[in-house]
Amino acid sequence: MGFSVDLRMLVQVVNAVSSVSGETFSRKIKLFRSFGFSEDECMDMFRRVLGLLTISEDKLKFKIDFFLNDFKLNRCALVSWPTCLTYNIEKRIIPRYRVLRVIISKGLLQKEPSFRHVLILSEEKFLGKFISRFPDDAEEFWEIYKGDLLDS
Repeated sequence: MGFSVDLRMLVQVVNAVSSVSGETFSRKIKLFRSFGFSEDECMDMFRRVLGLLTISEDKLKFKIDFFLNDFKLNRCALVSWPTCLTYNIEKRIIPRYRVLRVIISKGLLQKEPSFRHVLILSEEKFLGKFISRFPDDAEEFWEIYKGDLLDS
């Protein structure tokens, strides 16, 4: 996979790679390729984030589809930041995306934050910056965040 034997994390690399069969690895490469990623891009993402090897194919497919088709993130952005594929889609990615979309649609932010920034915030910081910050709308944003207003 292109890892150096001098790598400090070599034990983790060997552990992660050995936990995935060749067949499973091939299917994951095929999955990424089906979304237009090159084999080099796939290998780069796996080298950057070993955890991608352990995520189920169904979850990976759902996350890649969400980022590329719903969120309209370009492939290069996913290649440069594959860590986003390790975040929990139901509890972190989609709720934050929904809240951010509503805040932007209401024109409450002077400058649109990068979604990367929004995702890496701790839950406490996210709630403070994007829900508590808008007291008039906080209840609505909280309901959207918790999934009570699924059609929002």
